[in-house]
Amino acid sequence: MPETDSKMRLGLYTLAWPIFVEQLLRLLISYVDVFMLGHYSDEAVAATGVANQILTISIIFYGFLTVGVQIVSAQLIGANKKHMIENVITNGIVVAFLIGIAMSFIFIFFSDQFLRLLGLSEDLVVVGSPFLEIIGGSSVIIALHSSILPILRTHGYVRQAMVVPITISVINVVLNYLFLYGPLSFLDLGVTGVGIATSFANVVGMIMAVWMLRKYIGYTFHFAKLKQCSKKMLGSILRYGLPSAGENLSYAGSQLVVTAIIAILGTEALTTKVYASSVSQFVALFAISIGQASQIIIGRAVGAKEVDRAYRQGIKSWRIGLAIALSVSILIYLFAEPIMHLFTSNVAIIEMTKELFLLSIFLELFRATNIIVISSLNATGDVRFPFICGLIVMWIVSLPFSYLLGISAGLGLVGVWLAYIIDEGIRSLLMYRRWRSRIWIKKSLF
Repeated sequence: MPETDSKMRLGLYTLAWPIFVEQLLRLLISYVDVFMLGHYSDEAVAATGVANQILTISIIFYGFLTVGVQIVSAQLIGANKKHMIENVITNGIVVAFLIGIAMSFIFIFFSDQFLRLLGLSEDLVVVGSPFLEIIGGSSVIIALHSSILPILRTHGYVRQAMVVPITISVINVVLNYLFLYGPLSFLDLGVTGVGIATSFANVVGMIMAVWMLRKYIGYTFHFAKLKQCSKKMLGSILRYGLPSAGENLSYAGSQLVVTAIIAILGTEALTTKVYASSVSQFVALFAISIGQASQIIIGRAVGAKEVDRAYRQGIKSWRIGLAIALSVSILIYLFAEPIMHLFTSNVAIIEMTKELFLLSIFLELFRATNIIVISSLNATGDVRFPFICGLIVMWIVSLPFSYLLGISAGLGLVGVWLAYIIDEGIRSLLMYRRWRSRIWIKKSLF
């Protein structure tokens, strides 16, 4: 038993650290945008922060393919049926392309309307619309490379996949600087320049992802492979992907409504929310990385019918994630002022974020539980339960409490954060009990 556990831990850490670096660099892109725009104007931060939330929802629309392809591929590898994986990849890429094209057109023509629906003032709509149009308009590019990287990770090429976000981050930072403060600043593009920088970096990332898929997996797409698209294989992908994406979509949608509620409190509160959420995302990165690494290991174990190993891995991953979330969130609270001074010099915003970081110590424990345990459940094929729980708790509990505590009770952002804690707390208890019940044993593909 000790030897087995040791190997399991090695597998988790080996997979998790490159995924963490990859996710960190993705997050750094948004951090860099917020950091650079914070020195440009607080209005730019507020507008792009809301725009990024809308973009997050768009990613979820084709993200269900990512989840479905990763779960099916991992179980196929565990079941030693690797010859079927090419069909999985073809189905995933084709559908990701079609959805990406549709999303691109939607953002090009309806960005203004999306921002107005969230209650942004016309001044903020003017600032955020070009950013949303440019990045959202290139959704097809993001869809393609986002659907390829999980395939590389599932096959164990996590370090190779990590190179893509590293490249994207470097290009994005350099171009941001050129447009905002460097030689191209004379164009006075501002937020538009940041959108161009991000989109160009994503194009480079897509090209790299396609090349890696060919080099490491041996897969090259050509039109003759369209015959591999089948209702049966797509059905398997959708069976796992749609409920998982539905849970993420429900979360992102509820966050948009909460953002609209916060907008009632004014631009300063909205800007504070963007800053606090940006920093809190760093804590979640650890849980996301552990969750994704665990998902690969558990998926393979379930495919190989090693149920006990899958169960132990889920519990071990949860405990590790909890310890890290607690440690990091405490450190962020202790160093709140120097961290926030990196983003803004507004004293009122810094004081508000300190209060939110204190509450986040409790929030992140529940959030880590949800992220890791839901990833584990997804790996086994038990995807409907998290979706149903998320749909009920987020919309029936979280949203009403956000308004009641934040607006009616006059607690402002503190009230909204308390509502977050209630939401994540209830769902984390339900997810943990689900994993311990082992009902998920009956949900696998094979």
